[in-house]
Amino acid sequence: MRRTFGHIFMALSGLVLALPIIVVAGASLNGGRTMLFPPEDPNFARFVEFFITETIWVRALRNSLIVAFGSATLAVLLAWPLAYLLWAKGSKASKVLAGLGSLPFALPPIVLGVGLGFMWAFVGSLGAIWVGIISHATLFLALPLVTISIGLQSIDRAHLDAAATMGATEAMTFRTVILPQTLPYSISGFFFALVLSFNEFIVMFFVSASAYATVTLQIFNSLRNGYTPTMAVAAVLFITVSIAVFSAVARWGDLPRLMGADQSRN
Repeated sequence: MRRTFGHIFMALSGLVLALPIIVVAGASLNGGRTMLFPPEDPNFARFVEFFITETIWVRALRNSLIVAFGSATLAVLLAWPLAYLLWAKGSKASKVLAGLGSLPFALPPIVLGVGLGFMWAFVGSLGAIWVGIISHATLFLALPLVTISIGLQSIDRAHLDAAATMGATEAMTFRTVILPQTLPYSISGFFFALVLSFNEFIVMFFVSASAYATVTLQIFNSLRNGYTPTMAVAAVLFITVSIAVFSAVARWGDLPRLMGADQSRN
């Protein structure tokens, strides 16, 4: 009886989670300019518009990809020395630096967005796309910092001792022992940052200063004309990217450890 109830509950939970996705996916197939469900005259015209023919959406998608990949790469590059210092030294200075790196992610996005907007305006760079890349790297630095730290903590110290016994220098040990074992965690942190950057709106709203638009900003800008099926296409893209990335992390990364599961008993 308990098992049956559990199956029913899980089925209902899955249905509640799937219904919005089904509605959005169906609305993206409308042939006209009105977002309806079930769709009228279903076709893929809005997908062609979003990815190929409509300049504002194509440009917004390009900007989103530039900012997402750029900020995720920068976040990983900044997180690595912080995580390594914290793991190797464990000094107060490294803990302070790691805490400062994680602070932006803990702040309300609107607070960080306003602060970054004022800062970039003060230095005269507000509205540059590289500003969006740095701002998102700052915001999402905590993600690769956490995943890389988890990867470093999972390294068996016996491997390091064995490398030292064989005469390996610190650089050789890092290249042949530490880096290969932490690579999946670095990649996981990269993709976590990439997905959140691709979907982020508030900080980008302040630092872009309407000089350019990402997909999330373009959705906001287009709302003055009402809801359109093209917005649903953007939502389908967000959902697809998120599912693909998190499925890849679950398949090739150590997802239980990344989610905080206790691995000491394994």
